[in-house]
Amino acid sequence: MTASAPRARRIGIGLLTASLAAGLAGTTATPALAEPAGGYVVAIGGAVSPGDPASDAIMQRIVDLAQQHAGPGATPRIAVLTTASQVATDAEVAADWQNEDNATANGLYYADWLERFGVEVYPVPIDVNPGEDYPGDPYSADNADDPEVAAQIAASDAVYFGGGDQVNYVRALMDCTGADAATEAVYAYTACTDTPAMAAIRSVVDSGGVSAGTSAGLTIQQGAEMISGGNSHESWRDGATAGWYEDGRLAYIPSGGFGFFSEGMLDSHFARRDRQPRIVRLAIQLQRPLAFGVEEKTALVVDRAARTGEVIGELGTSVLDVSGATSDGTNADGVRYSYLSPGSTIDFASGTMTLAGEVRTEPGTAPAPTRPTDIWGSSECDYGIFGTLDLAQKLVASGERTASGDSCDTPAEAPSFRTTFTRSERTAWNAEGGFTDLEMAITGIPALSASARVLGAGPDGALPAGSEAEIEVTVTNTGGTPLAAPSLADADGTRAAAEADPLQPGASTTLRAVTPVAEGAQTFSAEVRAEPLNADGVRLRIAPAAGGVPARIVGAGETAPPAEEPEGPEPPRGGDAPAPQPAPQERLARTGGAGTAWQIGAAGAALVAAGLALSGARRLRRR
Repeated sequence: MTASAPRARRIGIGLLTASLAAGLAGTTATPALAEPAGGYVVAIGGAVSPGDPASDAIMQRIVDLAQQHAGPGATPRIAVLTTASQVATDAEVAADWQNEDNATANGLYYADWLERFGVEVYPVPIDVNPGEDYPGDPYSADNADDPEVAAQIAASDAVYFGGGDQVNYVRALMDCTGADAATEAVYAYTACTDTPAMAAIRSVVDSGGVSAGTSAGLTIQQGAEMISGGNSHESWRDGATAGWYEDGRLAYIPSGGFGFFSEGMLDSHFARRDRQPRIVRLAIQLQRPLAFGVEEKTALVVDRAARTGEVIGELGTSVLDVSGATSDGTNADGVRYSYLSPGSTIDFASGTMTLAGEVRTEPGTAPAPTRPTDIWGSSECDYGIFGTLDLAQKLVASGERTASGDSCDTPAEAPSFRTTFTRSERTAWNAEGGFTDLEMAITGIPALSASARVLGAGPDGALPAGSEAEIEVTVTNTGGTPLAAPSLADADGTRAAAEADPLQPGASTTLRAVTPVAEGAQTFSAEVRAEPLNADGVRLRIAPAAGGVPARIVGAGETAPPAEEPEGPEPPRGGDAPAPQPAPQERLARTGGAGTAWQIGAAGAALVAAGLALSGARRLRRR
């Protein structure tokens, strides 16, 4: 299979070559600021292949838009760039497009596929390396400055960008500089100008043509601050660094990509690889209000002039709005998460998202989702896929208001983080898995431990029956977020809170409770709760940390006279029910002291809560 012969389009090819050489070389690229002049972007999430129905439908849409640009009766022409792929090392692998993955072979691969749709294809001979990689190598970064190559691109109706590494497109198609040699060494560019080939690509799109791309070819459509890599856990834990790196850190290119998509940040292979944390982290850090993540075998088709988008293909597109989020760098709350299923649309100008199919606003009837323990699909744990999206979809289809999942808990990925989704009054969903306006938070995991001891008791916990037992409860923040001052609630529901500053991770505080001692063995049971905060002291809208605390008491010896009752009966609680016996007034103290008898976790708390509660009224004391 060979590429179609070069042809002149609308003006003579010689005149076009001269025009490009004279007027387009060295054009300054300002993709982050440029207003779209028209044309279309077809942003494909990756994993497309010939013969797959969803993939072929996406390619057909590209061809249809190219036909619209070419005009009635004309054969559309598509320029294919595979610069993001690795370079071919010899002529044999370069020619083996059915088995090899390199820039030259991939150009032939896409040409073969697109020609099945009746279009002309021009495989653009530009890879990331200057010069020849083997004798006779037709692909070279030098060709980005070739006026003839630029003319062939400009004579096209659409430009298609293959997958690989999006930074290769920046390096080969633009002339970029950084603040110094060190930043340039990691491609942390801050300013770029177009090569003639890049200027020709812009001329196609701005004249109403198409810029389409898969995977890296999707990401390069963005303007400034284009993402260049990052694993979910490292991204959330460490934040973003400018440049490109081979490890798992979150990174971005300040100067960005081509800027054909100007509505927000872009990411590919999105929910399948649980990339929500990395794009949310990057968007918050760089103060970019919107981010879009497209699934594999799926495309977001954007009309740049109308500022509208449509989801086509097999899965969907995530929309993450961080404009109202609060963040301290580790904990983020107030993110709005939407997932547009195929056929859904978005009006970028108004922010209106319209789900396809029957849209529901009431809770569903599906079972409550369980809490995942590897929601981000770590290779250290289950290495699953779609964990974050799956939890969100299960929540909206259930009758629950909130659901959460934790990241992999291993030393290699410490600390763990929690993703929490909350249904709001604006949340809508459909049966195809789409939803809008689900609240999202990514935080440390709040947790506490509590221990108790009976003050003044003998070794066996004995106190005189009829006396009062003073219980000292020590609360330690064992989680990953600060906690508001803990509160203590006994089995009768009496509640009080310690008067304290936020309890930082690793810190402890104490509470004291008083309860009457009856004759024989008994158990004091209470629950400690504390609301999670971020580092700035702002309440996180996630479930509180909680733990149960027991203390064993043995009433022995002579019974002391009962305490004097307050005057007057307590009013009935409703209906004709008799008034219960009045209880002494509650009191509570925070002493700052430390004392431990035994430690219990959340699992132990559940057992304690199911145990015996001390009969009779209890009171809490402040002092």
